[in-house]
Amino acid sequence: MAFKHWPVVRDLRFAQKCGRYLRGARKRRPDLDWDEFRRIARHFKQDDMGSFPERGYLFQLASDTPENAQVVEVGSWMGASTCFLAGGLRGDRARVLAVDNFQGLSTCGEDTVWYNRHFQRLGARTTLEIFRENFAALGFTPRSEPVVSDSLAAAQALAARRGSIDLVFIDGDHAYAACKADIEAWAPFVKPGGVIAFHDFGSRADGVTRAIFEEIKAGRFAEIIGVAGTIIAFRM
Repeated sequence: MAFKHWPVVRDLRFAQKCGRYLRGARKRRPDLDWDEFRRIARHFKQDDMGSFPERGYLFQLASDTPENAQVVEVGSWMGASTCFLAGGLRGDRARVLAVDNFQGLSTCGEDTVWYNRHFQRLGARTTLEIFRENFAALGFTPRSEPVVSDSLAAAQALAARRGSIDLVFIDGDHAYAACKADIEAWAPFVKPGGVIAFHDFGSRADGVTRAIFEEIKAGRFAEIIGVAGTIIAFRM
């Protein structure tokens, strides 16, 4: 085991990085429950798939939604980002609809290689049970509803909820055509004044960046409300 993965070293690194982030976050948004954020972050301290600024921004976006907000996440994997969204919600009826096939199926070649590598490490072909275990461990099960489906099929199945969603976070198939299709499918779900956010904007996922830039030029979004790492969010 590499030195940086020793439990005591990992815990120290987490405490330093999380503490550094929270000092700034508490100054910027003293109104948010950053102790809850730390609790969630501690649960995922071995997960290096998201930075503190990105996860903090998801927590903030969810915290800024109305009480009993309805959220859709397209692409949930093991539920880390989903839990940060759930942690920011308020109200007994607040929910995150987590749309994912939980099998790593993608039309983006780079994603396929990445998923295959992780599934080999897991020794499984689905992350659904891991997703549920993470939510249960944090006490968030009542706030989540896994939608085991491909993105476009889920959008059709949930069509009755168009125009009623407070926040949509898209982190699905990173191929250009797939991201374009996700925007077409899910943007109509966001209520007027609601928020749509994307992961991997400006990253190695060129297809995601291209698709979002085209939608900006076409006037799809009312205004940009923030950027954190590779997450970009727009008001609808």
